[in-house]
Amino acid sequence: MFGLTEIHRSGRRRCPSLLALAAVVALTVSACGSSATTAPVVTTAPVVTTAPDVTTAPVVSTAPVVTTGPAKTYATLVDDAAGLDSSSQAWWTSRPAIANVTPTQPIKIAVMGFANNPYWVGIQNGAMGANEALRSKNVQVDWMVMGSTQDVPGVNAAVLAAASQGYKGIIFFITGPGNCPVIQQLSAQGIVLGVYNTLQPCVKDSGGLIDIAQAQYQAGLNSAKELIKAVGTKKGEVGIITSLFSAPGAEFRRTGFIDGLQGSNLTPVNKGVEAKDSAGTSFTLAQQFMTAVPDLVGIYCTAGGPFGAAQAVAAAHKTDTIKVIGYDMTTENAAALKDGSMYAVTGQDAYGQTYNGVVAIFNKIAANQNPPNVYQQSFSPWVTKANLSQYDPSTHSADTLGAS
Repeated sequence: MFGLTEIHRSGRRRCPSLLALAAVVALTVSACGSSATTAPVVTTAPVVTTAPDVTTAPVVSTAPVVTTGPAKTYATLVDDAAGLDSSSQAWWTSRPAIANVTPTQPIKIAVMGFANNPYWVGIQNGAMGANEALRSKNVQVDWMVMGSTQDVPGVNAAVLAAASQGYKGIIFFITGPGNCPVIQQLSAQGIVLGVYNTLQPCVKDSGGLIDIAQAQYQAGLNSAKELIKAVGTKKGEVGIITSLFSAPGAEFRRTGFIDGLQGSNLTPVNKGVEAKDSAGTSFTLAQQFMTAVPDLVGIYCTAGGPFGAAQAVAAAHKTDTIKVIGYDMTTENAAALKDGSMYAVTGQDAYGQTYNGVVAIFNKIAANQNPPNVYQQSFSPWVTKANLSQYDPSTHSADTLGAS
């Protein structure tokens, strides 16, 4: 049986209850009203005082395979999402306008994701912000945690379970092309579907309304370019820490970075190692890289927990010689930028991925309005200590462009 372990509906109060549904994963559903102020629980990297006894760099036994070639179909999506016309550009450099209509019948919209690293704080905040903005429009937005495993079967089961609860719109974290048959199935039933975090070629063909994400391959290329610039003429190696080789978004960032280093004085230590979005694991892997690679000049993290690697570099007193680069403008990463343990991060407007997506779904359901195009590039600034004041989540509201 399918268990909704906790349900918080929208409104001024939280009202827990227990439902039994036929599916195979557990969802946690939270209201996104103004009273829902708690973000997902995120643990910080553990304190490690001694380096592990490692004599070789972390090893990848088989070269990961990217299933969607960034040079072809993905590049087309990025061009489409880049906002080449003024209406598209306005969409991702500001918040979209809400349709001026109030439906007589209530509309329920589900926002679905996970809670295993600080990125999800911005994602949940976007859902909460959309719920507050649409409250007067007879809309209820619910935040749902889709268990703990980020894979295609689990996400498909979770989305189908949400659809059975009467949601007219669903936006979810897409884990791969295998999610597109569910988009097609539910779209045919009249449910409006959107996705976020990774641009997938199949979303539009499957009837999805919006796919809002960072141009991740290009973000990887830019990270390489900026690291090369920061290191200068010095030769050295760069350790790569990714989330999962099966995660499309992380793969685009990883391969983009490796491609960006070609022809420079910098070379990857290897193809990369998995940390599964864990700050603690990133801490340990960074220690291993530092122990095994004498000419290490950088550590590049593709996804959650890069501040763990930064803490390891700081503990080794090597922040002047090893530059840590990561993703997401989170409170933890901002603190690492401030103390100099992290060199830079690329934001991805986590707040906007869900807020903008929910508004797009509402506009479609209530007013039959479509976004400028299906593929929308999220605002993704390159942030260092020098420009942190523009995006620091500790000094800016959650909905600020670049502050998540």
